[in-house]
Amino acid sequence: MRKARKSSKKKATKKAARKKPSKTRKGAKLWSVADVGTLRKMYRSNTNKVIARKLRRSVGSVAAKARSLGLKKPVRKAAKKKAAPRRKAARRRPAKRKAAKRKPAKRKAAKRKPAKRKAAPKKKAAKRKRAKKRKR
Repeated sequence: MRKARKSSKKKATKKAARKKPSKTRKGAKLWSVADVGTLRKMYRSNTNKVIARKLRRSVGSVAAKARSLGLKKPVRKAAKKKAAPRRKAARRRPAKRKAAKRKPAKRKAAKRKPAKRKAAPKKKAAKRKRAKKRKR
């Protein structure tokens, strides 16, 4: 018969002593049962900001917890604006309009310099030369 190893017992106790890594961030405030209940009650009818103030938590933590619990806010339908009632158009005779006199645009008193003729671009000059050669 084999002898039982003492080292295996030590390993077993060490494994039991090891803590599982927690899912919460270090220093984070844990959610109590009462906090979760308050969140469930308030979530559908209040904003995350209001709930966060009530529970003394951040808006992000409230939203994250609600998401993990599967809570959803109701979809808000856009409020339809009622069209203003149409007024009955009163028959009016068109008013005689006086011819509005337009004021002449103010022009600068400075004399304009005569525009200088720009030299034709090279492409046009080349076309002219070709045309002359064809005519000959």
